[in-house]
Amino acid sequence: MAIATPAGEPVVSVSGVSKRYGATRALREVTLEIHAGEVLGLIGTNGAGKSTLIKVLSGVTRPTSGEIRLGGRAVEMAGPLDAQDAGVQTVHQNIDDGVIFGTTAAENLTLHSLARRGGDAHPDTRPARRGTGWFTTRARTHQAARAVAEAARLRVPLDAPVETLPAAVRQQIVIARALSQNPRLLILDEPTSTLSATESGALIAAVRRMAASGVAVLFVSHRLSEIQELCDRVAVLRDGTVQRVFTAPVDGRSLVAAMLGDEIASARHEGRPPATGGPVLEAEGMRTRPAAAPFGLRVSPGEVLGVTGLIGAGKTGLLEQIYGARPLVSGQMRLGGAPYRPRDPHAAVKAGVAFVAEERAAQATVPGWSVRAHVTLPRLRAHSRTGLLSRRAETGSARRVIDRFGVRGPGPAADIEALSGGNQQKIVVGRWLQGASRLILLDEPFRGVDVGARADISRVLREISETTGVVVASSDPQEVLEVADRILVLYEGTVTGELRTGEATAGRLAALMAGESR
Repeated sequence: MAIATPAGEPVVSVSGVSKRYGATRALREVTLEIHAGEVLGLIGTNGAGKSTLIKVLSGVTRPTSGEIRLGGRAVEMAGPLDAQDAGVQTVHQNIDDGVIFGTTAAENLTLHSLARRGGDAHPDTRPARRGTGWFTTRARTHQAARAVAEAARLRVPLDAPVETLPAAVRQQIVIARALSQNPRLLILDEPTSTLSATESGALIAAVRRMAASGVAVLFVSHRLSEIQELCDRVAVLRDGTVQRVFTAPVDGRSLVAAMLGDEIASARHEGRPPATGGPVLEAEGMRTRPAAAPFGLRVSPGEVLGVTGLIGAGKTGLLEQIYGARPLVSGQMRLGGAPYRPRDPHAAVKAGVAFVAEERAAQATVPGWSVRAHVTLPRLRAHSRTGLLSRRAETGSARRVIDRFGVRGPGPAADIEALSGGNQQKIVVGRWLQGASRLILLDEPFRGVDVGARADISRVLREISETTGVVVASSDPQEVLEVADRILVLYEGTVTGELRTGEATAGRLAALMAGESR
């Protein structure tokens, strides 16, 4: 199907771009165009290739093959400064990566003047030169900062420490600074992920003004409502390839269907019949966020409950509330028939609730620690004798996890970094299965895991679910279908449907994940 594109020479042309990391192909022959005054949306599930494409366009990494043209001229970028000189400005997902705590708003608005290497910055933002050196004063910094802020219609106290400002204002500072460089292409990577609805609305209005001024915008977001409201065209990435490019208006179900693919129905395992025993966890009036609709939840032995939805749908918030990592928004919970409301994760662990966090490197592993130390970390007392850790007990537990999950590596004494990502994940999951956990919560347990490791983890989770409550959350419904017997679907914090694995089809899941309640 031919897709209509804006007339004229594109600002950015990506032709046949591929990127390999060893045997992994993160991008496969990606071809895209972005035109002046256009907002091109980019969506895809975790691992689709969005981050890699952003890194290629922003000069962070070089493509393995293919060509990038800016303004009709082929460019090769050796680093981010080359991209900036070519007219590409990137605002990354983590807002605080773009500001420096301990400095003022004015200083952050003019950071580019300290490191810029030529270009067409606004003349009022350039530092004053005296003699043979570059000098700056508070007055000159304020003058330059006011020019940057006024051009972006930003009102901010210039002397305020940047860390005291709301996240939305810090985000606007980063965007205003990027715009002051008169970019040809502005890349916004999940710019509303930490903003409220009101703040997101203000940002979307600002993006429209940018496009109206002739800037080409690549807008990466997991929020379908924003993509539909803002973007002129939407490119869908899956498995490193551009599956489709839609022209507005486009409905959410079509976008999600393109993200998921047609093969999803064949990924399921043979689901078990509904559980008949008493529930491990019962919850009523739960909310993933204050504005979301309340819902009930039931987790019983004899089945695995899957929770799915697009990135940002609320799955992590739900699991962290159950685990006590964040306050309960609303509702009541019962664990094993008794009232349950943990003050913190320590209280949850004492009650028999385990949690495998989404970010393995940042939240679940400690660099330099051995495999056996990672296995026994949640249950130190069980591996202690008279207050001292027993190396024999630790090694025994580590070997049981290694054997049960088929972990490949140099053994219990090796550093965790000596294992592949998939084998590290087996250790992170397996350590919770050594104790007497009543409920195990797993957030994106298959991220960065190959097909074989995923099958091993799924097999063990189904085994332990016979006697233990198991909840697996993933933004990739194919992963959920491989392990779950019953699936809860979330959309922007609200439950849109619940269905058995045998009832799930690509079309039905796409509709629920796009916000269409059954």
